[in-house]
Amino acid sequence: MTDGRWLVSARFDLGLLIGPALVAALIALALPDGVEVGPLGFLALVVGVDVAHVWATLWRTLLDPGERRRLAPWLIGLPFACAVVALMLHGVSPALYWTAMAYLAVFHFIRQQLGFAMLYRARAGLGAEGAAVERWLYYGVTGTPILWWHAHLPQPFAWFMDGDFVPGLPPVVPQLAGALTLGLGLLHLRSRLREGQPGGRDLWLLTTAAVWWIGVVFAGGDLNFTLPNVIHHGVPYLALVAWTVAGRWAVSGEGPGRPWMFTAAGAWAFVLPLVALALAEEWLWDRLVWLEHPELFPGPDLSAWAGFWAVPLLSLPQLTHYLLDGVLWRTGAEHNPGLRRWILR
Repeated sequence: MTDGRWLVSARFDLGLLIGPALVAALIALALPDGVEVGPLGFLALVVGVDVAHVWATLWRTLLDPGERRRLAPWLIGLPFACAVVALMLHGVSPALYWTAMAYLAVFHFIRQQLGFAMLYRARAGLGAEGAAVERWLYYGVTGTPILWWHAHLPQPFAWFMDGDFVPGLPPVVPQLAGALTLGLGLLHLRSRLREGQPGGRDLWLLTTAAVWWIGVVFAGGDLNFTLPNVIHHGVPYLALVAWTVAGRWAVSGEGPGRPWMFTAAGAWAFVLPLVALALAEEWLWDRLVWLEHPELFPGPDLSAWAGFWAVPLLSLPQLTHYLLDGVLWRTGAEHNPGLRRWILR
């Protein structure tokens, strides 16, 4: 019988969802200020985790024949619409484009943390009571550091690039948000004390708070910010996609199922294509746009060939991932039939 305190199991949750992010946050807290990500950190964190997790969406869509047919209108229409809007926005103003991308990314990150919390609630068999408080608590825990960031610009790190956030927020705004978050936290704590059964759901909330506060408010450099936020966002997503795909195979009998997916061979078969695609994407970014890491991405300087189209089209996998996730992970039967069974079975 499944233990309702954990999304999958104590070993899975602590090893793949909670533990890596918590360790990354503690390392970031111990790092001295001003440490840069560097080439190896960029390769491991940005390419190997952040960009690779974007491509993991393929396992839930194009690489799944059943889901590919069911989601065909989204898989065709959404990238096309994203491309049109991105090209237009970047054509109007590259600075405005990166600002819009930064805020969309922040919202995507926040929604993912909340999404895991809602999955924990579903695993525990909880209804609507207390859900609103928990939902808004997550917005407070993650949003307050972002508001603090806006009130204390510039910082020695940026979401995408310097100047992508709008400065000038009065410091009283994050102070009020923090007070409201504290009140929500006390309400949630009272509810949890009545429910009992502490477990992964509580650790996920505490880890989320640690990552966002250590990785933003207490971050003194690029690596302090990047390490906890990338690990907390990318690693659990990769684990959830693998668990969901294997769950679909188990239910439908169309694949080897969960035992194989979580062997060494299965894990490599799942991850290596994603890393290959991430490397190819970053090679194009570096050769066409940034020209920052020739030691990692050798080749000719192609920036002369890059017109206004390069940045919007290279952003398309990331932008589609941001928006498509809002479709893929809605657990209502009317949106994604079978998804709850694949995850919670």
